[in-house]
Amino acid sequence: MAQRIRIYQQGTPTVLQPETFTLPSPTSGQVIVRHEAIGVNFVDTMFRDGTFQVPLPFDMGVEAAGVVEAVGRDVQQLKVGDRVGYFFAFGAYADRRVIDASTLIRLPDDISSEQAAGLLAKGLTAWALIRQVHAVRPGERVVVHGASGGVGSLLARWAKSLGATVIATVGSSDKARAIDGWGLDHVLRSDEPALAARIRAANGGVGVDVVYDLVGRHTLEASINALREGGALVHAGNASGTAVADPTLLAARNIRYVQPSTPQYVNAQNQDMAACELFERFREGALGPSN
Repeated sequence: MAQRIRIYQQGTPTVLQPETFTLPSPTSGQVIVRHEAIGVNFVDTMFRDGTFQVPLPFDMGVEAAGVVEAVGRDVQQLKVGDRVGYFFAFGAYADRRVIDASTLIRLPDDISSEQAAGLLAKGLTAWALIRQVHAVRPGERVVVHGASGGVGSLLARWAKSLGATVIATVGSSDKARAIDGWGLDHVLRSDEPALAARIRAANGGVGVDVVYDLVGRHTLEASINALREGGALVHAGNASGTAVADPTLLAARNIRYVQPSTPQYVNAQNQDMAACELFERFREGALGPSN
């Protein structure tokens, strides 16, 4: 028997239902993982509250790390006892689960399950944004909206470590103080007026090369106005609510507009390579303290 959290309808946190269930045996290409740590992400709330429609009943959670307990047929790359993690597979809110082996990333000895469960989803999203969606180059002028959040905090520091000039925005004075010691070039308040003008002023009066917008409704207009002609707008989140960019305006200014999702850019073919780079940057301290 195993335990999980499942929802039978979408809504407030009261819809989360803990339950005991019979864990099936793994079939071809599957393994059983005993979780040691489970990631809790903002996207989980969106699956729970109905922002994203999901088939019901729905097994909650997308990210966890643990130990392989059993291996099904045709699984060559993993064995019982291997430490593994994953970043996007529904059903993570459970003590044990069956999962496709292809979704699993083998964890190095110096990365704990707790670190992996707190790092993989957000870190691989940051990797996708900064390496695949728009490859940041030294000297580029980069804006990160929502820089105090899970993905934003990794993204801003990673871009800085690559030699970019980073202008971070946050939604309060407390958040501004929290990131003040990160070595970013400018920290601005997104809840104050004339955000685009203040970004341009911080950049010598000219538009920036790329904006990573993780906030959405409250910042998207400023994102567009802060960009140079021909810049890139990476709209990767809607923490403040869904927003829609005007395609005519973007086309007139030759702005490249992308709304990416992590699974578009990180998959079974490249996830091990991406995770290796993520873990290396983590070890180096480029993404912040490792404890």
